[in-house]
Amino acid sequence: MGARLAFNRLIHSDWSKSPKKRWTATAHLRDGVWYVDAPQITPSPHQFLEVLFNDDFKTLAGFDFPIGLPAFYLDKAGLEFRELVSTPASDRSRAFFAAVETLSDISLGQPLYREHPSGGRHAHLLCGLDCEKFSDLLRVCDRKTEFRSRAESIFWTVGAKQVGKAAISGWREILIPALQRNALLWPFDGALTSLDSNILTIAETYPGEAYQHIGMRRIVKKRAQDGRRSSGAVMLDWARKHEVSFVPKIEQLVAQGFSESKDDEDPFDAVAGLCGMVEVADGRRAEAPNSMNLPMRREGWILGQVDLAVA
Repeated sequence: MGARLAFNRLIHSDWSKSPKKRWTATAHLRDGVWYVDAPQITPSPHQFLEVLFNDDFKTLAGFDFPIGLPAFYLDKAGLEFRELVSTPASDRSRAFFAAVETLSDISLGQPLYREHPSGGRHAHLLCGLDCEKFSDLLRVCDRKTEFRSRAESIFWTVGAKQVGKAAISGWREILIPALQRNALLWPFDGALTSLDSNILTIAETYPGEAYQHIGMRRIVKKRAQDGRRSSGAVMLDWARKHEVSFVPKIEQLVAQGFSESKDDEDPFDAVAGLCGMVEVADGRRAEAPNSMNLPMRREGWILGQVDLAVA
């Protein structure tokens, strides 16, 4: 078990392109105990940034959208991720953020496909980006591990598994303005132990990864109240063991599986992801594999993921 990090506030945002589906959960550290507040609809980006930048706290903020790009693409485009998000007004960055509509439009300068929510195939991306296999369009942390399935490519922006549009909205609305106000970005700026004295440090999270970190099953039926209820019992047991205190309102919500609405998967994930962040902040779980090597620092990484890809 490692040492507790110096962060005294954790914020986890279950992000979506749709503001109505964005939920945020927060924990404050007092006298060695993490106190978890009830999740709330995430405020507007401007208001949220004011919440994030609070001089009274050393905040680690986790966001459920990809932060980084695969090395295959970075090498072919001659680009680094920090360059892309540090120069949002440049022609290159503005072109990158605009999703294209047809196969003929896909290029290294505009790799996001497609703009409209129907049609298109992964094969189009492979062809347009001169790529032989789909795994090249994934970061190392996106690939299948022993404990979970692979994520979708950030370049794919349609369908139920798309992540591209959510990522771009997160970069534009939160990440870029936060970096302009001197937020630090893990792991690009270093290990958490070198970042935890800053007012705000931002990291990528993935609730589907965090489930296992707090003892849940690999697959959580989070769209059904019964599934959230059974997983919530595991979450409450984890909290009791590790000096994590849920306010009564949230303890009741977690115990009952939130409500019958399938949309309650969003606040559920906000809380689950936050609990995964507590595991890392308290030193019970490593922030990443033992060797944070250069590819991870280039591509980005999911907080708390220590398992590498399997064939």
